[in-house]
Amino acid sequence: MSRVKKLTQIFIKKGPLGTVKAFGEYGRKIKRNREFCNIARQIHLISPDERAKQIQTKFAHPVKFSIITPLYNTPKEYLIELLESMNRQTYSNWELCLADGSDEEHKYVKEICEEWIQKDSRIIYEQLEENRGISENTNRCIQLATGEYYGLLDHDDVLHESALYEMMKTIEETSADFLYSDEVKFSNKIEDAKDFNFKSSFGKDELRSHNYICHFTVFSKALLKNEKELYRPSYDGSQDHDMVLRLTEKAKRIIHVPKVLYYWRVHPQSVSMNLDSKSYAVDAAIRAIGEQLKRSGENGVVKSNLPYRTIYRIKYDVQGNPKIIILIHGCYDSKNKVANTIKNNTEYLNYKIVFTDEKIKNFGKKINQAIQNNSADYYILLDGKCVPKNRTWIKELLMYAQRKDVCAVSPKIIYENDTICFAGMALDKHGMKIKRVAWKKDNKEQGYEAMLRYVRNITAVWRGCCMFSYNSWKTLHGFAENMSGYEEIDFSLKGSQKKMWNVWTCFSELIYTQNEEIENEGMDIEAFVEKWDRHIAEGDKYYHPYLEKLGLL
Repeated sequence: MSRVKKLTQIFIKKGPLGTVKAFGEYGRKIKRNREFCNIARQIHLISPDERAKQIQTKFAHPVKFSIITPLYNTPKEYLIELLESMNRQTYSNWELCLADGSDEEHKYVKEICEEWIQKDSRIIYEQLEENRGISENTNRCIQLATGEYYGLLDHDDVLHESALYEMMKTIEETSADFLYSDEVKFSNKIEDAKDFNFKSSFGKDELRSHNYICHFTVFSKALLKNEKELYRPSYDGSQDHDMVLRLTEKAKRIIHVPKVLYYWRVHPQSVSMNLDSKSYAVDAAIRAIGEQLKRSGENGVVKSNLPYRTIYRIKYDVQGNPKIIILIHGCYDSKNKVANTIKNNTEYLNYKIVFTDEKIKNFGKKINQAIQNNSADYYILLDGKCVPKNRTWIKELLMYAQRKDVCAVSPKIIYENDTICFAGMALDKHGMKIKRVAWKKDNKEQGYEAMLRYVRNITAVWRGCCMFSYNSWKTLHGFAENMSGYEEIDFSLKGSQKKMWNVWTCFSELIYTQNEEIENEGMDIEAFVEKWDRHIAEGDKYYHPYLEKLGLL
């Protein structure tokens, strides 16, 4: 449509004033996009000075990386760009292991590789007698490898020039045996890439919800020891998800490197462009997650969380019929009304409601006393202004709280105007040192990378509603009685120190019946900062700093 024709339509539809406003908004949109692109370039492009600095860096214990890349009918320009990206690595102790399953019509793949081998002996190439599929071809690459760490690079993608340097730097600093980075999708010029995937630190439940780790993944060769199979052909399409699930069960130190180190090419045959081109990948992922449940001794059913085919929902079997006590605090309305609302909106039957003693002003003491006086297997902290939205809310929380490795679990809580009240708590270097994720976002929105549509791990739960087991409460010595306003945050962080997970589930939903801001009065920020200052300074591991900077969340 020509600009003149489009302008005429806008004028007819909106009139003179509306047209002026429309053009003003269009101009602001162009400006925001330009600003975003400028910031985006700064995120993933390095300067010549930084490049020179990285090249000159000497590591105390440099490891050799084997880059694992199976080839199959790789387009010429894609293959050359991949090889060039390896050649530009600022860390030089690497080898590129290529197992080529290309057919006769794509002989140029071998010719290009042999040409590059003449220039760089770090390239290891083998032509396969037949194409045996992505998993078997990848396994052959591993058999060619001699490095201490393996890095996975798809044949149509590109590695950031600092990728191996950043991984080596992190390994030397942390002794990590499993690492992954952020990534960005591109289709034309890499310099203009802006479809970023900024990830959170490792989360067991998030990995079960979707393979957010994806690219760039690096892991120690030692993690493959005693594995009966490497990449498993029966999981082709989601072979990486299957491998990541298995390796993270064994890894001693899993580290997320919060930098864009991988360029994922979007084209018609890629999963990122068209899932239908590899629909079998979904079935394979469901089986891979199910297999992990079996290995962990957990029972549950895994399905796609439609309409999101590559986001998965697990319905865990609830063990037995445990007793649950709902500790209702802050209830100043009719207690009978609150109790009846819960009764009429709750499917789970084995629960008891206890109203906390509001004469006790110390929240930690009030909750601890209520637990000491009322025996149960599990407890739910529930604000008197929160009411259930779905009848399965308790069961959905219990699915996670019953796990021994879970500290606490909170549901999705929305305001009456259908905006987000609670979708996770994050540490913040500013203000009150905590913030609620996606606060007051429209509940109809899916959130960044659909984060409001799946179960994920969070730094802290919220007293508005959270469930925990008696054993967790006992192990963590109850709630702090000297940290006003931060008691459940402190409880969650203590759980993390014990290597326990805090979980947020969107499948348990409640409504917070007041739309005003939650008060910060009486919060003892000094006590909280004194205890958790180092964690606050390090930044929240489940809330990427760029999400706020780029206005993505």
